[in-house]
Amino acid sequence: MIGRNNVKVGAARAACLFVRVGRRGAATALLVAAALAGAPAAATADEVRTFAVTVDGKPGGTYAIATATGADGTETVAVAAAIKVKTLIGTYTYELNSTEVWKGGRLVSVTARANDDGKKHTVSAVATERGLKATIGKESKLVPADALTSTGVRVPAGDKPRQTVVFDVEDGSETAAKVEPLGTCRVALNGKTIDGMRFKVTGKDLAAEWWFDANGRVIRQEMKWDGYKVVLELTGVK
Repeated sequence: MIGRNNVKVGAARAACLFVRVGRRGAATALLVAAALAGAPAAATADEVRTFAVTVDGKPGGTYAIATATGADGTETVAVAAAIKVKTLIGTYTYELNSTEVWKGGRLVSVTARANDDGKKHTVSAVATERGLKATIGKESKLVPADALTSTGVRVPAGDKPRQTVVFDVEDGSETAAKVEPLGTCRVALNGKTIDGMRFKVTGKDLAAEWWFDANGRVIRQEMKWDGYKVVLELTGVK
């Protein structure tokens, strides 16, 4: 992962592995629309979730996930990011547009473009009989068919701890990880409560919690990165 040992980008990279930060208001809508532009023409977002992000308790931006559900049960999930983090030794910027297609709990395809403080990456993957054929820049490789993506938009399968692979949609790297169900959880939104399930995801340089509602959609994410605590908190569902 780019920037893992770089003090300048530590907090910003923390907000990028599982917390994809977007701009507020119209800018967020434009970013999500741009990500959905890669989806099939028939797919239109039936839901957009917005989140507030904090890094060590300080505002770090907002985050949006747009989901389009097809007649055959296929889900197209668009995640967009545009962040700027100021540190004691400089400013770090990051942009991401990612579109994932899921069916039957497995990744069908993903396309992503990222700009990591001036370093640009393109990643794509498509399901084949042998697994996910991933293309990172000009290179290709196979990724396990049951891999999870680093955006954390899909509920891990099973109710017992298991080993898996997390595929980073930003740079195409893979991390061997352990997924553990942690039981029920609850978040508040507009005076109401939403019940769900939470999962712990750990591996090398990876420590996160993914929270989902009864429909399997994100309601909260938490992670540790280079000593920083990053929280993504649900602020709206449209």
